[in-house]
Amino acid sequence: MSFLEKIRKNTWLVLFFISISLLFFVLDPNILMKFFTENSTTIGKVNGENIFLKEYFDRFQFLKRFREDDPDHYLKNDAWKLLIHEKVLNQQARKLGIQSTKEDFWKAIEKQSIYSKIIDFQNEKGKMNMDKFRLYLKNLEKIPSNLTPQIEAEKNIWDYEKNSIPKKIISKKYVEMLMYGLNTSFIEALLNYRDKNSFSIIDYIFIPYSEIKKEYIKSHEICDFIKKNKFLYKKENLRNLSFVFFRSHPSLDDEKNMNFKIKKLFNKFKFSNHNSIIVSNQSEKPFDSNFYLKKNLPIVLQHFVEKNNQVGSMFGPVKENNTYIMTKLSGKKMVYNSVLCSHILISHKESIRFFNNRTKKKAEKIAKMIYDILVKNPKQFNSLVMEKSDDVINAKKNKGNLGWIQYEEQREVFKEKRSFDFFSLKNKKGTIGLTETKFGYHIIRIDEIKDIKPAYQFSTIIKTLIPSKQTEDLLYQKIVQFMKENKNSSLNTFINNARKKRYETIFLREIKNHKWNIHDLNTELDKEIINWSYEKNRKEGDIKIFQTFNKDYIMVFLSKIQKEGYPIEKIQNHIIPFLINKKINRYLSNIIKSKHMNLEKIADFFSKKINKSYRINFYQSMIDNYKEPKVVGYAFSSKLYETSKPILGERGIFFIRPLKRFNTYKKLSYFSSEIESLNANLRKNILEKIGDVLIEKSNIKDYRIN
Repeated sequence: MSFLEKIRKNTWLVLFFISISLLFFVLDPNILMKFFTENSTTIGKVNGENIFLKEYFDRFQFLKRFREDDPDHYLKNDAWKLLIHEKVLNQQARKLGIQSTKEDFWKAIEKQSIYSKIIDFQNEKGKMNMDKFRLYLKNLEKIPSNLTPQIEAEKNIWDYEKNSIPKKIISKKYVEMLMYGLNTSFIEALLNYRDKNSFSIIDYIFIPYSEIKKEYIKSHEICDFIKKNKFLYKKENLRNLSFVFFRSHPSLDDEKNMNFKIKKLFNKFKFSNHNSIIVSNQSEKPFDSNFYLKKNLPIVLQHFVEKNNQVGSMFGPVKENNTYIMTKLSGKKMVYNSVLCSHILISHKESIRFFNNRTKKKAEKIAKMIYDILVKNPKQFNSLVMEKSDDVINAKKNKGNLGWIQYEEQREVFKEKRSFDFFSLKNKKGTIGLTETKFGYHIIRIDEIKDIKPAYQFSTIIKTLIPSKQTEDLLYQKIVQFMKENKNSSLNTFINNARKKRYETIFLREIKNHKWNIHDLNTELDKEIINWSYEKNRKEGDIKIFQTFNKDYIMVFLSKIQKEGYPIEKIQNHIIPFLINKKINRYLSNIIKSKHMNLEKIADFFSKKINKSYRINFYQSMIDNYKEPKVVGYAFSSKLYETSKPILGERGIFFIRPLKRFNTYKKLSYFSSEIESLNANLRKNILEKIGDVLIEKSNIKDYRIN
């Protein structure tokens, strides 16, 4: 397994020091440059500080490689968000004089870099061996970048880590400084625990504000109250957007043309001996040279080889949605399913968990010498295991025995640089072989073999049917026509007309300028659409067409522009409770204050039913799936069996009668975990709020739309 594969299989290692966890990718520079003007070097600014094209590209360096299945627009947005957070946090840290040192850098490499969990750089205790890692860097610098794609990629990974880690260190120090002293006390944890386990049983009556408003509140009273208190109700700068989707699907003609091409390709593939070349040139997935046992094949191919086990047999083509698959049985061989073997290990200072300082060249020379001796005299194997093997524990315990190795469970260590095929029928019992792995050089002896089975190699071509240019042009014509027909329509007419034509719609989303995503939309165009809606020349009723990377279209309708001010319709729900309180006291004072007034009479007065024996929890403060902290607080503080005064809740007025209170306390034996949980939530919430505030207060300019 290559170094890059190790990183790919441990993508969780690529973590930020703060709460954001993003991974990065390698992207073809030609694709990247399509998003920018030809000579652009700056793609954005954060509080006047430039975001350079190279920085953005560096964030792209890993993502595509480690998140191959994610759409490009998600990766683009993640890379951009990372840059914004990094810039904002570093700017704040620099104001405070926070810096990173060389010692911080190497400590971060050792503890938190993507290299720290790769077994190649660990010692026998599983900790990172910095001497071995520095040797790796030294050797990497000597090798020309253009020697192989793998070397170039490994150098890019190191360049990225080298440049980004100091910034991450500064961000981490800033966050740690903010979090210092931010801890939950024992008393807070105790109260939190008690709240979770405190319950009350109540009878209650609920009257929604909407009903009381109709009965008691006049519209002019609301307006008068707002005028007197308008400083409390300043509204945000918002936009209301709705969306119609036009999906790009292949036409029947596209499908007919694809079927013709697939048949032609099938015939060419069937009679060709150049399977790997055809797969590499025609398939969307690379050629797989591995041989698999029948039980490890997909079920459909298991059935296929039962009847068609001759090399050259074809399966397909089959079509699943818009994906065509055809495969050819391009190889078949008999292998041992199980092999018992022993080894003598000769390690060196470049190998994993090396136990000596010999050079690789010297280790190879020793291994070849032992191999030559054993080829001539295999009986010396057991004695040489004890004398020469660097796998000392295994030599003492098992005399070099590695146990039974199954074909489908080949240890990854023996798949690298392997020149000795354990499972080949050429290898009889007693065969001696020499092979190299990441642990060093191994002299292998086959001790037992069993269970001969066939292994199959399949060459598979996968192709996806996509819309032709003619189909795309027809779709665009339909979109333009729909736009012309609805240019001066109201929002409801626009959406209804779209639904009549069975287009997908998203109705009325309220958008803030500093947001990155639009709820339910979640495309690579979200920020571009938001920026468009906040342009100075925008007016209500404007429509624009956007095209996604997968060639779908989104038509956006700007239905409302809300600038900063005082929206009466939005704040009525905050005002009505105050007015209702006055009205209740004025009109119902005699009834409510009566000593003989109970919950039953109040229910009769308002024509409401009593909700009987309702259980509430102090910690959750929920009544009918809504939070009502005032009501719950009263239920735990008032006298039992006494009917309450009107309680102004979140959704309406409550009258309650507490019947019983109890708790489910247990021994306080796990308070450390309670405190840790509260600390984690506290820091997470504070960190999220700090991040949101810093970004909201920052002047961020995004030039990528150019």
